[in-house]
Amino acid sequence: MELLSGVQERLTDRLGPIRAWLFPRQVYLQLEDQAITAMALEGSRIVWLERVPLPPGLCENGEPVRIDSLGDLIGDLFAQRGFFGARVVAVLPAIASQMRLVQWPDGRWPEEPDRILGLNEAALGLRTVLPYLDLQLVDLPQAPPTSLVVTVPTATLERWIEIFSLAQVSLERMEAAQLCVCRGLLAVDGDPAGAALQAVLQLEPQECRLLVLENGLPVYERRLPGAEQQGALVEALGRWRQFWMVLRPGAPPVVRLALHGSALRDESHAEALAAACDASWQILDPLAQGWLTDASPDEGLKPEGPALAALWGLVATEVTA
Repeated sequence: MELLSGVQERLTDRLGPIRAWLFPRQVYLQLEDQAITAMALEGSRIVWLERVPLPPGLCENGEPVRIDSLGDLIGDLFAQRGFFGARVVAVLPAIASQMRLVQWPDGRWPEEPDRILGLNEAALGLRTVLPYLDLQLVDLPQAPPTSLVVTVPTATLERWIEIFSLAQVSLERMEAAQLCVCRGLLAVDGDPAGAALQAVLQLEPQECRLLVLENGLPVYERRLPGAEQQGALVEALGRWRQFWMVLRPGAPPVVRLALHGSALRDESHAEALAAACDASWQILDPLAQGWLTDASPDEGLKPEGPALAALWGLVATEVTA
């Protein structure tokens, strides 16, 4: 009996990679400088959820630095958790992407949008010049003809693609974190603003990010002090509110602040931050709000629900379809 058991174990070990190749599983990844979060679903049930901290220096400002080390880490993680050869959809670090709303001239959609963007490159105010960017245009159903331009440095994209190749997983696509959060809000609210203006605050220990939506569309983004600097963060939110009222004199007096991120502590924390910009507030927690159900085993380090907002936006249209 013991001999037969040993044969069965060896067969299982050998068939694992073959089964993964024939029936690859889907994994959703959130890529950040400090950690990688992995999630796998069966419907809206989470069957794998794990946050893997990254050693300092592997990824900086959304840019992979040690490609071989990141490739080995992801490949080993997937193999250990039974997801060898999986199909991956990933959220890029927020700092790696930029977005701009563009209203096309002459009241019509251009036949050569890349050429029009090139002629107006200075007005876009991008960190990287257009020849070194990968562009995605999201056409919006409104007048005048408007597109959301999502950009990622080509070199950054190529580095992440190389990492997944080294990890021996199949990369299906990568999306901007900002776009995922907007999609997640739209999936649950229908009208994500509830009014004309909404601010979305991602709370992380070292740095926070503020994304402002007008009528559900991203129009402004800014890096703020980290959640560990509570006083500086509250002051920065107050200054933003004053700046915005000057920039948009007709802006509605009530703003809703949607909060998410790994450094969000509790409701009193959310309330204090919302008071700084005279806003009502909402915590984006896919687990607490029942958008996703965690049925994953207790292995590894699990993120809290508010840290899953971008991953929720990545899968929202599939789960709510």
